[in-house]
Amino acid sequence: MTRLGHGFGVLSFALMVVIGDAPQVRGAVVDVQVGQATVEVAGAGDEAFRLTVCFDGKPHPAQSVYLAENPSDAASVAVNENTWTGVKSPAGELLIDPVAGRWTLRDSAGKTLIPPGSLGQLTSNDQTGAPFVLLNMGCASEKRFRAYGCGDGEDALRQDHATADVGNGHATVPYFWTDAGYAVLGVDRDDNTPPSWTASSDLERVTWVFAGKSADLYLMPAANLVDAARAYAHLSGPPAVPPRWTFGYLQSRWGWKDPAYVDDAMQQFISRKLPVDAFIFDFEWYATSPDYKLKPEGSPTFTDFSFNPALFPDPAAQISALKTNGIHFVVIRKPRLGNSELLKIARAKGWILQPKNAGEQIDSRVLDFRNPAVRQWYAQQTIPLLRQGIDGWWDDEGELTYTTYYWWNQAQIDALAQVRPGARHWSIDRAFAPGLQRLGVAAWSGDIHASWDELAKTPTHLLNWSLAGMPYVACDIGGFAGETTPRLLTRWMEAGVFFPVMRAHSEFTVQPHFPWLYGEEAESAIRKALELRYQLIPLYYSLAHQARQSGLGLMRPLAIDWPHDWHCENRSDEWMMGEDLLAAPILDDTDQRSVYLPAGTWYALDSGKALKGGKSIDVTAKLDETPVYVRAGAVLTLGPVIQHTDNLPGGPLEVQIYPGKDGQFTLVEDDGLTTDYLKGQVRRTTFSWNDATRTLSWKIDGPYEGKDIFTDAAIEVMDPQRINQVSASIRADGSQVIPR
Repeated sequence: MTRLGHGFGVLSFALMVVIGDAPQVRGAVVDVQVGQATVEVAGAGDEAFRLTVCFDGKPHPAQSVYLAENPSDAASVAVNENTWTGVKSPAGELLIDPVAGRWTLRDSAGKTLIPPGSLGQLTSNDQTGAPFVLLNMGCASEKRFRAYGCGDGEDALRQDHATADVGNGHATVPYFWTDAGYAVLGVDRDDNTPPSWTASSDLERVTWVFAGKSADLYLMPAANLVDAARAYAHLSGPPAVPPRWTFGYLQSRWGWKDPAYVDDAMQQFISRKLPVDAFIFDFEWYATSPDYKLKPEGSPTFTDFSFNPALFPDPAAQISALKTNGIHFVVIRKPRLGNSELLKIARAKGWILQPKNAGEQIDSRVLDFRNPAVRQWYAQQTIPLLRQGIDGWWDDEGELTYTTYYWWNQAQIDALAQVRPGARHWSIDRAFAPGLQRLGVAAWSGDIHASWDELAKTPTHLLNWSLAGMPYVACDIGGFAGETTPRLLTRWMEAGVFFPVMRAHSEFTVQPHFPWLYGEEAESAIRKALELRYQLIPLYYSLAHQARQSGLGLMRPLAIDWPHDWHCENRSDEWMMGEDLLAAPILDDTDQRSVYLPAGTWYALDSGKALKGGKSIDVTAKLDETPVYVRAGAVLTLGPVIQHTDNLPGGPLEVQIYPGKDGQFTLVEDDGLTTDYLKGQVRRTTFSWNDATRTLSWKIDGPYEGKDIFTDAAIEVMDPQRINQVSASIRADGSQVIPR
């Protein structure tokens, strides 16, 4: 991230305060002239407003992939208040004063969220002459300015500036929420030049920078991070629910050697009872060597869209054998071509991505996926691979433009629709931008090093991405570069149990992160961690369905649930999974740590011991132990230990009740593979706990009746007087009193 202010010259056109033409009202859209700027205010659905400032012609909202669709303004009406004019909706009102050249945002109760202030100005870069719009906002908070949700940040959750861009494991978005009570998303005319922002040193204003001569701000009144996540998801699109197998353990490797090596790895996982749901393959699946040393013209022998016969002499049969044992097949992709004949075709058709600015360096073999013809051609090349059985894509090195990953995934979706209509798309990408969450995409934090310092920074990184609208975040467990150690890999695996995507990976030159290669103690501890991960899958999968409705990621900072507790506002070495599960794994080369438990009663997951919150506790955890705590009132839905998710249900659902408060949780089940959940093909079992009567009741809604649903439950109240588990059928509505 860099601060605003570099490279701007003296050429500037300030807004002059003049009385322009009368406001033009078109339904719930209001246009006013303020100095040299034409300003448009409009509603953007039920929870957002749009402020467009244009110094070049008539304003109109940008067509952006950041947005789910052009947000409707049907919920808004035009309003006038003295010299102020604007729009009002159930969320609040956005007003502008064309006489004084000021604007303001209020919530539904009339509280001022952004105080009246100037719009900004048009300026230009003193080196290139390129125009920029500087758009000002007031901070409007009697507190310190605290902004969350702009993406990158390994050291803190709160930020005071952000330059939106993407890189190797780097993703910053033009969005934030502040405790002043609003969230904001900036949209430029070109999605590949996203706007940036910075707060002034006195924290009295925020200034946005937009390339070009116009700017769009989408403003969302939101009293807290929960409201902000919902409004942001409505604006940019709800996250797709990933395939259920992606919630299992994903074993990635650069350097799968030959068919026998792959088969041995599979047998090791099975015989050692180490759960796993996917093998992920690097370059070797399609090429005999990486393409990094290829010349711009490529090589006539390089293969871009076929299997490497040395590793996959019979791809369909080999992939089928993996799937018979519950292991899905995911492969790496690059956004460029290596075959010289394909490069000739692509260049002749103008399909290669061109540098946007003079002097910019871009690999001359990269496809421009923004071109519909490129996406159509790429999909056709991909279809035969899908027919061999590929389940998902590992999209790497696509940070060429801000939206490369978006359009690249669209091409993959188009291919999948032709081979498996109705199947869910899944890829894991090295960065993201707003809108990508709609497509069924996960993101991982890039080529990190195998070190304790990197492990300690990883939760902060992933939590910041989650707040920025990417619910499915991951890292290279164990570190990509450099050798890991048994202790480091074990502690990283234990933390990974509580990441939305649990994926281990390493570079070609180091020992692969197969658990059995790190000694019996580490293997045993990792097995215990993997077993817990698989028990949590029914819970995590239900949280994924919740995320689609709420916009909240599965992995949540404590600041979401305890916004007024200063201990939580910037804490990221422990976090929530959903509302009830607090994970505080060991993140350094010791067996001790301090854990802060917010106010209330908590229970240790492993022992059921009750603990009083509102304070920090010192914890010691052996190598096979992970500090995890559960809120009073929680109803946890856990599955049995299974080898892979195709084994679900695998036994009765374990319903753990943590007493002290009433509680509720909805278990969501579907087929785990298709988009039929969008058509209502789900089963929701809502468990409700009445603490006074010690009664657990459940109600079932939804038509889904697949063979993978849970039909029986083992119920247990986790208190000192707990009794043996009580069995119950959950095929239909019911209840069960749990005696003391």
